[in-house]
Amino acid sequence: MGRVQELWRRHSVGITVAVTGALALFCYGFVLRLPFFRDDLPIMTWLSGRSWVEIWTRSSENQFYRPLAFTIYKLGRQLPSGADRVILHAVSLLIHWASACLVMAVVRLRGRSAEEALLAAILFAVFPFTFMAIPWITAMSHPLVTLLTLLAVAAALRSQEPDGMRWWGLSLLATVLAPTAHESGYLCGVIVAGVLLIERGWRGLRRLSPLALGIALNLAALIWRSSVPGAGEAAFAGLQDWVGNTMFSLHGLVYPLGSLIGTVVSRLGIQDFLLVLTAAIGLAVVWLALTLRDRDLSWMASGLWWWGCGMLPAAASLRYGYNYTSPRVYALAAPGLAMVWAALIVRLSSVVTASWIRLGVAVSLSAAIVTQNVVFLRRQRHLFTTLNAVYRRVLDVAAYEGGEPAPGFVNLPSSMAYPEKTYAMILETVLFVPPYSDLPEFFAVNGLRQADGVVFSPVVADSGYVCALRGEGLAWDDMRRFAVEHESIWLARWRDGRLVLDEVGNIEAGHQVTSSDPLVTFEDGIAIESASTDKAADGGWTVAIDWLVQRPVDAQIFVHVRDAEGRMVMQADGPALGGTVPPWSWHRGDRVHDVRYVSACPTPPCTVQVGLFNDDGRYPAYLDGGRCADDVCLVASFGP
Repeated sequence: MGRVQELWRRHSVGITVAVTGALALFCYGFVLRLPFFRDDLPIMTWLSGRSWVEIWTRSSENQFYRPLAFTIYKLGRQLPSGADRVILHAVSLLIHWASACLVMAVVRLRGRSAEEALLAAILFAVFPFTFMAIPWITAMSHPLVTLLTLLAVAAALRSQEPDGMRWWGLSLLATVLAPTAHESGYLCGVIVAGVLLIERGWRGLRRLSPLALGIALNLAALIWRSSVPGAGEAAFAGLQDWVGNTMFSLHGLVYPLGSLIGTVVSRLGIQDFLLVLTAAIGLAVVWLALTLRDRDLSWMASGLWWWGCGMLPAAASLRYGYNYTSPRVYALAAPGLAMVWAALIVRLSSVVTASWIRLGVAVSLSAAIVTQNVVFLRRQRHLFTTLNAVYRRVLDVAAYEGGEPAPGFVNLPSSMAYPEKTYAMILETVLFVPPYSDLPEFFAVNGLRQADGVVFSPVVADSGYVCALRGEGLAWDDMRRFAVEHESIWLARWRDGRLVLDEVGNIEAGHQVTSSDPLVTFEDGIAIESASTDKAADGGWTVAIDWLVQRPVDAQIFVHVRDAEGRMVMQADGPALGGTVPPWSWHRGDRVHDVRYVSACPTPPCTVQVGLFNDDGRYPAYLDGGRCADDVCLVASFGP
């Protein structure tokens, strides 16, 4: 035990850095595979037409003046297409990791133990409400302002040491830059001053002038912002939402109890504001009891100050554009919240006298918070990776099909959310293509040529998730025209419990209406020219059928897969092209390339049988000059 303690004493900093890095990578490593999405689309488009000077002096994007963040985005965009998004996502991830390390440094510089510093850094690394700020590149302004504020506070605390005057320069530099990363950075100087006063007191401070200078520099930045054309000025949205905004702020303060509150709200229907307020009052009672026990106010005061300043714009409905309440605004408050709960856990465990019980209490409380946070973040990761799997396939298709016309995409989900929330006041959703953007912009920003996306509601299936689709809604005839106008049609859908993007075929118009050697002919002038099977990438099979149309018919298509003994083992019935183009909408001269998907054939060889039917029965079908038995034609087979 003594050897472990010695190892911890000598290497606590390195261990904390390694642990927080591992947690950050575990929770957010998936972001390295994400494309540009959400506000990346309009912001990157806006940046492409702005010079470096204009970013700082002449204009703002949608009233948001964040020149430092915009400069980082523009620097990243100088990289080759594909590498730019990977590097920028890596920068966001590194900023989060660096901030966790600075949380440790701030706690240690406040005179707290290495154990409390480790716990605070861990809680920050897995803080749940930054689930959107880190994966989304142009939300980097939120973790960036957090990093700068942490750097300003850490340097200011270090400056109070006898040889620390040189650290004031670094602190003031970070204080100046914070407002250029995000609007909440105007509070950086106030946070620095508050933490120093709480930790050192008026008499303990070596120098007061740098504190005043830091606040003055933030005020000067606010004045400068007001002179930038188009930048939104600080404004109050009004007091009509003050109750909700205050509860939103308190929701973050009591976040370790948030999932419990969310469960009670969803199952029992109790009002979420009431539960959040009750939890906040309970936290205040525990804090006061522990404070009176030791007669020490400072142990949690710095964290509470930080949280209060970080959430002030949201609580007061203060805006610099239009947005002031969103989970990502918790980014600046997150260090304070991590320090609050780390200090609370250490103090609660210290009430116990026996060292092994004290350790057990601390580990149990810490593990409970960390586990629920990691579970929540992994739950969000599932939404991201589900959508990303489809959108990466979209980008691959658009990059591969380099000719004209472009591929067409059907029913791409622009967002996806869970039907039930974990946290009562936090909407758990992932939005890839926002309503103020479109798929062509998504392709352009991600470095690819234009491609189109539409919505075809007759083939939308209930997946159990809340999904929004992006694109123009089409009717049956419009869908056939869309298929003719594009090189290939790709349908996003839920298949075998997964969201996939399937190539479902295409239509070539204007062909000769008779085939010299048809595989199958049907009454009323439709023929199958060829059919084949192939192994699909996901382990299943595809059945490709090429139809040649003399005239449309009022019929449905059935595709049956039978095993070696003639038993039907699978079906892939329905209109062509994934259910989007039925035979009655086909036109004379259409060559319809129809691709269908079936699961793995259980006992190859299996055969594929195709036919047409309507309310009057099956259409007469002819193969090699003779009528097929039961008007069902064997057109292809699986297996060897």
